[in-house]
Amino acid sequence: MAEQYHFQIVNHGDNVFEMIVGDVIKPDHQVAEALGILLKKCDFVILSLKKDAVLHASFTEKMAELSAGGRLLVVAQEDEQIQVNLHPTKKFHELQAAQNRVIGERNLERILKNIETLPLMQSSANKLLNMLRDPEVTFENIEEVTSKDPKLVMRMLKIANSAVFMRRMPFENLKAVVTYLGLDGIREIILQETFDGFAKVFANQREKLAHMRRCAHLATWIGKLIGADINLLSRMNSAGLLHDIGALALCFHDSQEYARATMKVRNDKKSVCEAEIEVFGIDHQELGMLMAQKIGMPDYLWPAMARHHDRDAPAGDLLLPSVITANGYLNQFIENLPFTPYEPYLAVLAEKRRKKEAGGRVLAKPTHTTAQNAVNSLINGNDGEVFKIPYVYEILKAELDRFMLAGTEAQGM
Repeated sequence: MAEQYHFQIVNHGDNVFEMIVGDVIKPDHQVAEALGILLKKCDFVILSLKKDAVLHASFTEKMAELSAGGRLLVVAQEDEQIQVNLHPTKKFHELQAAQNRVIGERNLERILKNIETLPLMQSSANKLLNMLRDPEVTFENIEEVTSKDPKLVMRMLKIANSAVFMRRMPFENLKAVVTYLGLDGIREIILQETFDGFAKVFANQREKLAHMRRCAHLATWIGKLIGADINLLSRMNSAGLLHDIGALALCFHDSQEYARATMKVRNDKKSVCEAEIEVFGIDHQELGMLMAQKIGMPDYLWPAMARHHDRDAPAGDLLLPSVITANGYLNQFIENLPFTPYEPYLAVLAEKRRKKEAGGRVLAKPTHTTAQNAVNSLINGNDGEVFKIPYVYEILKAELDRFMLAGTEAQGM
């Protein structure tokens, strides 16, 4: 008598198989052994649970073992069907979404491999960026690398003497930069150099690069309005500059498909991330996060890549809300795109400004706006109502206009 199997296997082609199960799955279930065999032979396996099927809590240890390779996906209509921790396995409510994720996984693999081949990844700047992840690194370690790349030193000094670091007297050498800004300052300079490296590779994406520069400037301006110190301001600048590196890479990977995603945003009013997932199986936030890790960017920047479209920023964090606000404002008023609501973060920024002003700190004053009389009545008090709608829109517009008229954006600074 033939052995009876309590599952069905479907070949979806391209070495992707689906296992359909209708039972309660425990460690001794046939599925455990069958999944192990499939995962060794297939690129991806989709475990589809029928309506009455359940991944039992006792399957937790086995699930962790099967998930280790990152090639297992689970489809379940109801969350209650999953009684185990699936990490890192991804769960979907529909088969089509899981199949789309397979496409996304393959896109991720290809794009990240291409990133590894960029000249930036073999540069002295990238070597420095990774060195600076070590808390024990010294200036002598930095100097050992820069001594072999005088052109990099010249570019670093140019960045250090830009308006970002607000230095009245120009730096003449890197030792002076470290004395004034510390190794944290060197890191932010290298991050600017990293952005410049991406700008050369993705030079044809002028609109996206302009958006990233504008976002950096507005995020930094928000930082000045809340009294952030030079270290936080430079981090806000770096976060704004680099928040959309995932979008740059997606477009570079397949510009025609990215144009299709953009049409979904403009015509179907989908969010950017929804459209990207439909087309690529991934979005630019996830890709940007993985790129940040691969390139060696500091941990504090990762949320700027991975969460700048989130509706819930971590409590107490000021870096991410500044980028979310700047990005949302640009999407809403400059680019006329569906935007992630950023108004809730204005309250966080307003409270920070109130506290700084209450402590006697002299904060940056918003520049002239068309609503100047209304704004003047707000900014002269010791409160945070410069972030009150609609005045904050006028304030951000005035600063963005000033930035663009100054020609700084055109110079790539």
